[in-house]
Amino acid sequence: MEKVNCPGMDEVRLYRGTRSLSDALFLSTAAHELRKRSPSTRIIIETHWPQIFYGNPSVDAVFPSGPRPGKGAIPVSYEDPWPPPGRHILETICSNLGMEDPDLRTYYYELPPERVRARQIVRPSSRPLVVVHPFSSFFSASSKQWNFHHWEQFLDLLPPEIETIRYGNPEEPATPTEREHHREMIGVDLRVFASILSNADAFVGQESGLAHLATALGVPSVVIFTGYGSPEVLGYKGNLNLVPQLPYAPCWEKDGCEPCKGEICTAAIEPEFVAENLLGLLAAGRRRG
Repeated sequence: MEKVNCPGMDEVRLYRGTRSLSDALFLSTAAHELRKRSPSTRIIIETHWPQIFYGNPSVDAVFPSGPRPGKGAIPVSYEDPWPPPGRHILETICSNLGMEDPDLRTYYYELPPERVRARQIVRPSSRPLVVVHPFSSFFSASSKQWNFHHWEQFLDLLPPEIETIRYGNPEEPATPTEREHHREMIGVDLRVFASILSNADAFVGQESGLAHLATALGVPSVVIFTGYGSPEVLGYKGNLNLVPQLPYAPCWEKDGCEPCKGEICTAAIEPEFVAENLLGLLAAGRRRG
């Protein structure tokens, strides 16, 4: 996208029309940085996920995105070139909008009714609560997915006293586990689930919208990076970012594994390694209040 110097403008309307939850959360960073630099600017967001911005003090108005930007809207992009050369994706987005050196984090604000509903669904317990997310969204790169059999082994490795919750949609297969303290939350309202996630002791999943949401909520996270991407571009320093130790990763191949024969990177991170990192995170006592 052509650079636009947004700070100082009377009104800025940011548009991102993809169905990616990650992309919506990236807009939260742009809005936050713009509000810091230009407090009087009226900031409007057009996104497939308007609910992500409810209660956000950096946003004056939010609308569902259409197939094309609204009048005067700035299409927010990070794809040219892709991947961004040697910089975090949030740096690329903010730089294209005239803002350098942003804080590398995303933003989300809970509302009281959602907190109440979340505690009705998942009541406070002495057991550690871990949210797991075995899938990236259906429109993301297939090479993002951690080996599904690894998920089964990972869950079986966890001590029985740990409570696990998986969030997903009806199109995804059930999580393969017979754990006593495991719940599948399919089709739960995203904002209610965000409040459930905010009460978790940890999040475990591949790089995805839910991983970026966990970061916005300050939840300690173990994030699995397969061959598609790297923490330098898509990760956050506060997380435990796990990457395959292979000379050709990341390859940034969106669909399929070329030139590799088979999904080598998606199977390279072993379940024992993920479990070890999660248990270390929990042992550190970084439980949220």
